[in-house]
Amino acid sequence: MKKSLFVLLGLGGMLMAEIVPKEIPSPVVLLQPEQKKIMQYDTHEERANIMKEDHKLPKEKRLYCSPTAKWREALPVTFAWTCTDGEVGPFTVTFADNEAFENPQYAYSKKDTDTSVTPPNYLTNFKIGQKYYWKVTGKSKDKQEVTSAVSSFTTEDMAPRWIKLEGRVGNTRDLGGWKTMDGRRIKQNMIFRGQGLNDNSANGRQPGRNRLTAADIDWMLNTLHIKTDLDLRSSGETANMTVSPLGPTVKFIHHSSSCYRGIFKEKYMKVMAENFRVFTDPDNYPIYFHCIGGADRCGSLSLVLEAILGVPERECGIDWENTFYPHLPDMKDEFGPNYWCRYQDFLEWFPKYGKEGDSFNKCVENYLLQCGITMEEIEKFRKIMLE
Repeated sequence: MKKSLFVLLGLGGMLMAEIVPKEIPSPVVLLQPEQKKIMQYDTHEERANIMKEDHKLPKEKRLYCSPTAKWREALPVTFAWTCTDGEVGPFTVTFADNEAFENPQYAYSKKDTDTSVTPPNYLTNFKIGQKYYWKVTGKSKDKQEVTSAVSSFTTEDMAPRWIKLEGRVGNTRDLGGWKTMDGRRIKQNMIFRGQGLNDNSANGRQPGRNRLTAADIDWMLNTLHIKTDLDLRSSGETANMTVSPLGPTVKFIHHSSSCYRGIFKEKYMKVMAENFRVFTDPDNYPIYFHCIGGADRCGSLSLVLEAILGVPERECGIDWENTFYPHLPDMKDEFGPNYWCRYQDFLEWFPKYGKEGDSFNKCVENYLLQCGITMEEIEKFRKIMLE
């Protein structure tokens, strides 16, 4: 009898609700299916060959290289609800990663009659492996504000976490979320990598045009709380700019950097040490670092940071490849001159800094020590970034 009464009360409470959120099944998958599938293969060579063979197929039979395949962005999430007593919009979906709705984000319905919202990714950019809380606000028939009960969902715990911006800045992702060999994980919302925030200079005298929209700048400053912009481009590309495209409140650090086998030259080993020390200062976080395409210089530094934090060699390679899918630089015979220094450079050069039997991660650590970084600095970085 008590159980029946409880069920009836529960149903009664639901029927009395005016706006009822529809359940979002958890875990919510954020990675595109093509990316999840290619990440299942073990080696760089295997993944490159699979991409190569896929490209040879007729377009309608391709999986990775099909016209409909999407890369470097997360799947969208749809919020939906039921109006039980004629409620109307404009509806506002409020969501946050905490029950108190601290630092909330918002999505809005386009029409007063809409009962669902699929916000563009640049308004959401959900963290991976994270529980989110959400509610809907609208108007009752007599124009009074009505707010639904709070609902929740959890995102799938699988890196990488892609970041979408409204402007012309792509290939952007959180360095966090990757699991380490000792069972820990890199913290999210601490380090972001991507393309340049402004165009390269056209003449070497004036900085290029800002690629960010006003909404991007607001989101990066007030949601991500970016404090440091580490620019890896050359002086010619930046025209010796001194202020970040995010504005004067962000610390702008410019280190003209190299990539791939170039990072093993004495000159750029010193630059690598300068870059790494940016990440040993807690006051610099959160950090956004980039070159122009977020591929080579940015990718080389990313790999060093991930390896030092304990991300397995396989996942370090996959994250480097994320920039290029579905066309990997190794596929030069199909896609023109191979002007990229390839991932094999890492595999050939880092072992020179280790002994026989040393792991890839240990070799990268020894490389940093040869750059002039101390173990104290390495451990400081790990303490900041690992959870």
